[in-house]
Amino acid sequence: MAGQGSVESYGDIDSFPGTGLLIRDDGSGERQVPPMIVPSPVPTRDSNEPLNWSTARKAFQFTLVLAVTWLIFTALTIHQIFWQLMVVDLIVTYTQLNQAMSVNFVGLATGCIIFIPLAKRFGRRPVYLVSTGLMLITSFRSAGITSLVKLYITNLLQGLAGSTDEAIVQITIADLFFVHQRGGMNALYMTIMMIGSFLTPMAAGAQATNLGWRWSYRTMGILNTALFLLFLIIHEESKYSSIVNGINPTSGAVDRVQETTSHKPDHGTPLKASNTVQECNSTSHDMDVTIPMDTWRKRLALWTYTSESIWPYYYRPFEVLVTFPAVLCCGLQYACGVMWLTILSSVLSLVFPLPPYEFTPAQVGYMSVGPFIGNLLGSFYGGFLGDWSIRVFSRRNNGYYEPEMRLYILHVPALALCGGLIMFGVTIDRGMHWILPSIAGALFGFGLGTISDACLTLVIDSYVAITGDAFTGVAFLRYSLSIGIPFAITPWMERSGLTNMFIACGFISLVITFTLVAMAMYGKRFRRAISTRYCKMASLQ
Repeated sequence: MAGQGSVESYGDIDSFPGTGLLIRDDGSGERQVPPMIVPSPVPTRDSNEPLNWSTARKAFQFTLVLAVTWLIFTALTIHQIFWQLMVVDLIVTYTQLNQAMSVNFVGLATGCIIFIPLAKRFGRRPVYLVSTGLMLITSFRSAGITSLVKLYITNLLQGLAGSTDEAIVQITIADLFFVHQRGGMNALYMTIMMIGSFLTPMAAGAQATNLGWRWSYRTMGILNTALFLLFLIIHEESKYSSIVNGINPTSGAVDRVQETTSHKPDHGTPLKASNTVQECNSTSHDMDVTIPMDTWRKRLALWTYTSESIWPYYYRPFEVLVTFPAVLCCGLQYACGVMWLTILSSVLSLVFPLPPYEFTPAQVGYMSVGPFIGNLLGSFYGGFLGDWSIRVFSRRNNGYYEPEMRLYILHVPALALCGGLIMFGVTIDRGMHWILPSIAGALFGFGLGTISDACLTLVIDSYVAITGDAFTGVAFLRYSLSIGIPFAITPWMERSGLTNMFIACGFISLVITFTLVAMAMYGKRFRRAISTRYCKMASLQ
């Protein structure tokens, strides 16, 4: 299986894993190799490899990952719902609460740089455990906050705890799923993320109105405790590398190291195919029955250590972010999406408790319904519809798939994102009925969900072998650009007014989204130009 002849197949289109290119089978028994084949891990015949796990096993493990995503994004967003109560209880100002949110972004921006390299060296499982454990502590700690200093410290730790989620979830998706499944998995991830960001705050706001905001944090702490225990006793490690040396004589364990291929065929070189095409799912090819199944003790080991140097993982994310156009484009889209979401959420918390709306915390939470519904539709539009559309575009392209094809359906979401932001600001500024900003939030959520899902999957499809480095850089850019936003919201709103503020946000978002046009047109050239650099970085993973 391993080596230059390994392909993944679905329908009449096959792919070389990690290349971001699909190879057309014309029925002649030969497959034409694209001009750029880059090294990446290839599926083996080992049933212990996550790509070869059963569908049920993958679904169960990924469900746990989605659960921790939900709790992390709940923790990162519900505090804004409580501002109306916290200014009285803690004797603080809205400006100070905005500053506390900036401290949270500092933790989010720096935590991924600290923890994600550890996921490469010691495995995904210990990082998930540390993240859920620290989130558990900060949840109960938040319930006992009595001063502004404690609020700052707790927000910083909470940011550190939640910082790993985005990058490590993308690593897990690359570990478990094939290229034609990743858009759908990212759609599920984005949906769960938006449930935590928009839907859960509704329940938290209702609970805070009736029982006080501290009880919402206690409830989250209880749920975090249950999730931490589940990760401790049943979450399996998805880090894997190919079998090369057989059984370790000292421990009886199978030694695994990363196996890659650096074969780079010339343009037009045909590659002979075997009589039976390997199907692209976990049970489609024969497993090597001589390879023993891992024991439960090994599956649930606290860490899975490999001996590669850890220090390059601390600077490579910045190198990847700056020198790989697809990663930079994804990071820019994602970072701006967070900025608009931060502005929208802050305005909800600042404006709706005041006349003419005079909303309670529960009612402020209910305003999240619109963005949630829009994002839910957007995630499926960019994810599952995106997975379907790449098959159509690939067949139109003589059977060749290019990752940029995921961007072809983003013109409507780009307009929805811009229009939703403008409509939101104008309707609130004029004191119009709350249903109108809710509809605007739905348009915004649709654009945000679609564009985020497509960009995340674009990066995985283009550079699967360096997913960890890529998404660490994306997460850093996303949150570092958001650090100053809470400081600017109130002065900007007072100086320009809500209408002009959101008109500016809308057109800035349109300009930034327009960069996807350049990526769709020239992304293939960019990948070809930096193929040598990618080959070198992939071989070091």
